[in-house]
Amino acid sequence: MLQEASALVGRWDGTGEVFPNPWGPAGTTRGHWDFRFDGAGRHLVHDYAEQRSDGSRFDGHGVFARDPMVGDILWFWFDSYGFPPLQPARGNWQDSRLELEKQTPRGIGRTHFALEGTQLAVEIWSRPREETDFILISRGLFSRGWPAEKRQG
Repeated sequence: MLQEASALVGRWDGTGEVFPNPWGPAGTTRGHWDFRFDGAGRHLVHDYAEQRSDGSRFDGHGVFARDPMVGDILWFWFDSYGFPPLQPARGNWQDSRLELEKQTPRGIGRTHFALEGTQLAVEIWSRPREETDFILISRGLFSRGWPAEKRQG
């Protein structure tokens, strides 16, 4: 089980910004994360939905798991950009911050989830292929929303 990740369980609503990048236009965003454990309590399943200032949507679906051989957190992520996860991102918790990294045919991606008091900060960085520096792709700050059972009523 991913005991450290239990602090993420629930809905997080917030705003953010997408910066100029090779995969889409810059702009502001409103979005939410929904985190929950699977029925066995072994994997943290999550969905992300974002409305961008240009009217477009970005959606993602992910699963966190623990690598039983080395203990790393694995992150399998599918999103509306359509690039399948050829391999998971890998990382670990550093205090209240989950740092993940993966290599793809497009370059290296880094994602940080940081619990800051009652807020969740998410940053996505990329070092596109043939570049030497990482660029900030997006950043968002999210606060706890209503639990799913209270939203359905």
